[in-house]
Amino acid sequence: MKTKLIGNIFLFLSISLLVACDDGGGGKKCVNTSGLGGTPSGPCPLPAPDPDGFSRPVTYLAPALDGSDDIYVGGWFTKYRKFDAYRIARFNNSGSFDKSFVTGTGFNTDPETIAPATDGSGDVYFGGRALWNYDGTDIFNIVRLNLDGTLDSTFDTGTGFFNGTGSNNDVYIIVPTNDGSGDVYVGGNFTRYNDTDVGSGLIRLNNDGSIDVAFDTGLTGFDHSVSAIAVAPDGSGDVYVGGLFTNYNGSTVNYITRLNNDGSIDVAFDTGLTGFDSPVRALAVATDGSDDVYVGGGFSGYNGVSTAGIVRLNSDGALDMGFVAGPQFEGSIHLITPAIDGSGDIYADTKDAGIIRRLNNDGSIDAGFDTGSGFTSTFSLGVTSIALAPDGGGDVYVGGHFSHYKSSPVDYLVRLTPGGTLVR
Repeated sequence: MKTKLIGNIFLFLSISLLVACDDGGGGKKCVNTSGLGGTPSGPCPLPAPDPDGFSRPVTYLAPALDGSDDIYVGGWFTKYRKFDAYRIARFNNSGSFDKSFVTGTGFNTDPETIAPATDGSGDVYFGGRALWNYDGTDIFNIVRLNLDGTLDSTFDTGTGFFNGTGSNNDVYIIVPTNDGSGDVYVGGNFTRYNDTDVGSGLIRLNNDGSIDVAFDTGLTGFDHSVSAIAVAPDGSGDVYVGGLFTNYNGSTVNYITRLNNDGSIDVAFDTGLTGFDSPVRALAVATDGSDDVYVGGGFSGYNGVSTAGIVRLNSDGALDMGFVAGPQFEGSIHLITPAIDGSGDIYADTKDAGIIRRLNNDGSIDAGFDTGSGFTSTFSLGVTSIALAPDGGGDVYVGGHFSHYKSSPVDYLVRLTPGGTLVR
């Protein structure tokens, strides 16, 4: 069980996701808010509610790391079939709705991220924007829910990341540490936590919700938002950080850096004079024992070398020239999920919003995972989340804004076999 749990922890730690946002006036806009700005493309064209599934799209997935093989699902929905499910639900491995996870009136705002607790409790973190409400209780940006759906009062965040204004209050990503502490890294667009000034964009919280002062991001932190986090697998406590930023505490870091476990820059991870030429949106550590890191985003070059929108960097920051992704990955890559079979393979989205691929550790496409024509959506984001089934069988969960897979009607969430066949 311990080996399986560790594998699942590594699986989750490397997931970075895309969301849609509220335009501040209550109207949905189709815009990327993973700390990367974006341009509104008009009202989000949501399909009609489906009485046989979710009422609205799925945007996040998180395996429940309690040995149950269940999975948490977050999104814009308020119902699943006849059940109330206000923006979060838990499903059994069989695909049935877990009625023991009772959320009452749930959340009154859409999630920006969800994440599993890694202490074996089966708890789940939920993060978002500014002030909201959960089942009648006002909360700020981030909460931890117990296995039964109640608020975990032992994770006390006080006023959270709320700074008293309508901006710079945003949590975009929560990633548990893999050092057994139960701590979590939180990234986003913020400068305060529980009425305390913090370095902008990144913080480490203890498992009781207090600030881990040993992880010091300085007076200024990042000069822009953090949208991707991946914990180094070497046990050092180091963390890879990606986003829109170009500076960290006065040092130039072009969209990516590696921080030591005290919050200082790891100078051994050298991204060169120029680094990436555009923001980083996804990070995933390789699970083949190499300590390499996969990076996805809107970039087309790294230190003067032309690249696709997904690359592999060695643990010293050098571009891994043995990994070359094809033209399908030229453009904006938002999702990278590593296989946990020791192969070093990864799952990723492509420049076509409805297509995901499995890549071998040299960047070539694994033809054994055949998604055919992929997912059909009237929404430009298409696929918004990927997670491997925690039972270790190799199945893949995919969530998004789609209504069909390979021309078959589906409902915002599917489970695929290792070959890409739909599991009914």
